Amino acid sequence: MLKFIGRMLTLSGSFSGRIKRAFVISFLESLFSNVPIFVVLYLLSKMLEQTLTATDAWLSFIVMAAALFIRILLRRLFLTWQSGTAYEICARERIEIGDRLKRFPMSHFKEGSIGNISSVISNDLLFIEEHGMNAMDKVINGYLSLAIGCIILMVLDWRIGLFTLLLSIGGLFSLSKLQGVGRIQSRIRQAQQAKLTSSVLEYVRGIAIIKSLNMTARKAKTLKDAIQSTRDHAIQFEETFSPPTIYFKTWFSVAIALTIFLASWFYLEGSNPLSLVLVLVIYVFYLFIPVQALAALTGHIRLMEAGLDRYEKLKETPIQDADSQQLKLDHYDITFNKVHFSYDEQTTLRDVSFQVPERSKTALVGMSGSGKTTIANLIVRFWDVQEGEVKIGGVNVKKMTNESLLHHISMVFQKVYLFQDTIYNNIKFGNPAATKEEIIRAARKARCHDFIMSLEQGYDTIVGEAGATLSGGEKQRISIARAILKDAPIILLDEATANVDPDNEHYIQQAIDELVKQKTVLVIAHRLSTIKSADQILVMDHGKLVQKGKHDELIGQEGIYKELWHRRLNARSWKITSREVNEKLSYL
Repeated sequence: MLKFIGRMLTLSGSFSGRIKRAFVISFLESLFSNVPIFVVLYLLSKMLEQTLTATDAWLSFIVMAAALFIRILLRRLFLTWQSGTAYEICARERIEIGDRLKRFPMSHFKEGSIGNISSVISNDLLFIEEHGMNAMDKVINGYLSLAIGCIILMVLDWRIGLFTLLLSIGGLFSLSKLQGVGRIQSRIRQAQQAKLTSSVLEYVRGIAIIKSLNMTARKAKTLKDAIQSTRDHAIQFEETFSPPTIYFKTWFSVAIALTIFLASWFYLEGSNPLSLVLVLVIYVFYLFIPVQALAALTGHIRLMEAGLDRYEKLKETPIQDADSQQLKLDHYDITFNKVHFSYDEQTTLRDVSFQVPERSKTALVGMSGSGKTTIANLIVRFWDVQEGEVKIGGVNVKKMTNESLLHHISMVFQKVYLFQDTIYNNIKFGNPAATKEEIIRAARKARCHDFIMSLEQGYDTIVGEAGATLSGGEKQRISIARAILKDAPIILLDEATANVDPDNEHYIQQAIDELVKQKTVLVIAHRLSTIKSADQILVMDHGKLVQKGKHDELIGQEGIYKELWHRRLNARSWKITSREVNEKLSYL
């Protein structure tokens, strides 16, 4: 348990001084809590000797009242220094881990990792926040009270004091056994909690697909199994904890009985007066109460230690830009130089080299899985290349902090994510320092101002989680407004019009035209008709750059681009004739 206190002090950082001062105050309060024992001993001695006077009674009252008043002041000071400290510490840690999360490589955000991260921030830190300071207070008080109590007993009767000290050491040994059981079980319980969080997240995020495929019962069974497994582990935790807890508490119950027996024996043989025996009998019950409370506290502390283990492991995750610098670029061309990249052991890019000149438009085309999106991800450093280098403005992106790199880039994805906030704040996310006029101007350029104003709350309309209350085209235009507001010199587009209806496509194309003016643009193209005017087209196939040139040049060459173009033309000219319809109907 003392190790737990050390870890909490390490976690507290700049707040550790405040906590240490609170410990000193707690120690002083423990000293004054023993004053009534000596007052009782004094009064009993006077009573048994029949020498008690009113002055003695008043003196005892004044001493006890003064001790109580001092304890109240010390407790007040203790709470002033300690109260809220855990909330301040955990608030600081959440902000710090949030800053680190955006600097983790994307490989870290796998399904299991997301459940673990969510569990650490939502469960572990919350548990520490609510119980950490109180647990530290009880641990300190438990050990201090036991130590001070043994010293007081030594003063009253060294034989009783020594006997109690030996019993206490034996009890603390059994406590260490209890802690060992808790350490193992708490890790199991925390791991199961992370699995449950992952299962819940998977179920909630995939609910639309689950319903559409009529798999509600099957996926609900998976979630139910995770919940039942968590229940079983919680029961196992309590069952495993109960025997050593009972043993620990029983030990001190026996210790109380033996101490009372020994005190009575000394009285019967005439070595201790009755007043002292009565005080010892009263005090021994009081002595072991704080340390017995550590049994119930052990489970909480072990869970908090397991939470600290997971949190510290999360904080130890290497960040991408630990050795990078905050750089400002002078120009914004993009260069890939002999880039190789693999996801785990699956090679995605092989010896890819090309250059995107500043203020030009380059399109990436190719079959699904050819490496187009990977190229965009490497530019913004969602992942790092294994071989070769990616440069922007002649600077290797690995030399730039994520913040300085992404400051120069805006991305517009096919799948748009909006925060559960107002439309105004979702657009403002592109530039937190923007004025209201600048936000409205960006919305006008993105062709979304009119539909926003048609909403009852206008820009103050709250969109659902991930923008669920808006259509795909509306969300896309808001994301483009956000990018326009950011006004970054480099634009990466994952064809924004690929999955929208014709009406929205018209507006979105106008918005994109506003976005890319005088910018360095890289487009992942799904509709070849949208990139005919590109300054260059890069054709990818199985992770290799197989063709490069303008539309007219590539159409005149045999290769993948010409094949894709003709497929597109054939698809656009395809129609069902009335004769074909009649032939099909004849089979019905």
